[in-house]
Amino acid sequence: MVRTSFDPELVKIRVKKVPIFANFTDNELSSLLGKANIYGYRSGETVFMDDDHGPQMYIILKGRVKVVDFSSDGKERVMAFRHSGDFFGDMDLLDGRTDFATIIAMQPCKLLLITKTLFDEFFLKNNDALQGIIAMLCKRLREAWIFHSIIGMNNAESKIRATLARYGKTLGIQDSSGVIITKHFSHQSLADRVLITRETVSRIMKKMKIEHEIEIQEGRCIKLLPAFYDKYAQCEHCMTLPTDGTGADSRV
Repeated sequence: MVRTSFDPELVKIRVKKVPIFANFTDNELSSLLGKANIYGYRSGETVFMDDDHGPQMYIILKGRVKVVDFSSDGKERVMAFRHSGDFFGDMDLLDGRTDFATIIAMQPCKLLLITKTLFDEFFLKNNDALQGIIAMLCKRLREAWIFHSIIGMNNAESKIRATLARYGKTLGIQDSSGVIITKHFSHQSLADRVLITRETVSRIMKKMKIEHEIEIQEGRCIKLLPAFYDKYAQCEHCMTLPTDGTGADSRV
């Protein structure tokens, strides 16, 4: 971690896209950013360990991180991915506690740090910002519940199918022949996400490619084809998943 700089105007643009800052005036945003610090992290560097940091919030200005926890035998489990425009640590600021998770940079990152003192100064008197935080927490809770249900499935293929469908909904872009998941996920990261082996993921993904359910695009992004959604609609396990009320089980 090193303290670093970032183009102030680009910071404003990125931060303004975060829902909790959407209603900030330019003056409020400039005042907030004038008191915040930006830090850079190398790929693979730990931003913080679980329960090893004070209550503070990070906004990703550049790069991508993963949220992980570790089992008693030291095995890493990926809980979520966060990229440019996302933030984490917001719950720490609300209750003064710390997250029981570890954050690791997946590529060179620049993160804006907001301390609890700064949060209290700017947010506690801004009802619009507080409403934005509540909405974001509810969204994350629904997402966590959906993946908790996916992990609970007893069929590995259904786990992968449901996970890809979810990423197609939250990270997908529709084109004329399918839905392109805009972020690359390795077979290992998919395996960690739903608690199965990488070999199982590779076997299932190969089968899906052979049966023309998916294609691998430039940059190793996954494209979900109509045949994928046809099989998803017939997947008994997938149909039992909770939804977020946004049509998450259909095409983007």
